Amino acid sequence: MLVASGQSYKIVTSIFLDAAKVSRLRIPFSMHRLFNEFLGTFFLMFTIAVAAVYGRAGEYAPLAIGFTLTAMVYAGGHISKAHYNPAVSLAFLIRGCYISTREMLNFILAQVGGAVVAVLIARTFFSGEAEVTPVEIDMWPALVGEFLFTFLLVWVIMNVATAKANVGNQFYGIAIGSSVVGGIYTVGIISLAIFNPAVAIGLAFMGKISIADIWIPLVGSIVGAVAASTAFNKTKLASACSTDEDTACPPIEGRDSLEKSSPSKSCCD
Repeated sequence: MLVASGQSYKIVTSIFLDAAKVSRLRIPFSMHRLFNEFLGTFFLMFTIAVAAVYGRAGEYAPLAIGFTLTAMVYAGGHISKAHYNPAVSLAFLIRGCYISTREMLNFILAQVGGAVVAVLIARTFFSGEAEVTPVEIDMWPALVGEFLFTFLLVWVIMNVATAKANVGNQFYGIAIGSSVVGGIYTVGIISLAIFNPAVAIGLAFMGKISIADIWIPLVGSIVGAVAASTAFNKTKLASACSTDEDTACPPIEGRDSLEKSSPSKSCCD
């Protein structure tokens, strides 16, 4: 009996020791960044689906979306710069800050994945009796609206997240969230105020936008982001970040790279 008890004690102790070893395993920072992008895009898309598409928030849907985005930007800004948007990830790549081409592609996969999972959960548990039908979109007004407000969103992000004058500021989340809320109230009735390719894909999965029209928010948001980041690079503000480790902005594979080597490229150059 004592022998059996001793063996059981050894087995339990071994399990706990193995669990402790696993808990000490170091997860690469790049994985934290990808998970943060997945999570942030998930909650953004989930809020859009439930509050706006299914109408659970009524006329307050733009505020629900803006507050959720603001909260997730503050929650994840220190991890991945809180893109939650393939167009924003592309803008950071053009800017030359914080992200490499490979990591941008991984970010986009995580963002689209987060949006799709959010739609599946919202459709399964929160759709209720709501019937979703594709919105008829007038091409040119919608295209211009998506371009203009994605330009605004990215222009705000470039200024509050990469400009030297704003390093260490605490208002970046409010500025980003407010730009989206303003865009929703202004062009939401025209283009659905998407400003985000991952959200566009999510809305297509929901049936809120037809496959024939999905190119409008995709092109509008991507061109707007490219235009904003390119224009920002032409300004004096582009020599923005300091070269110390805390604010350096080379294209990196997460903070692990900074621990191993000095920055190879900075947006201060």
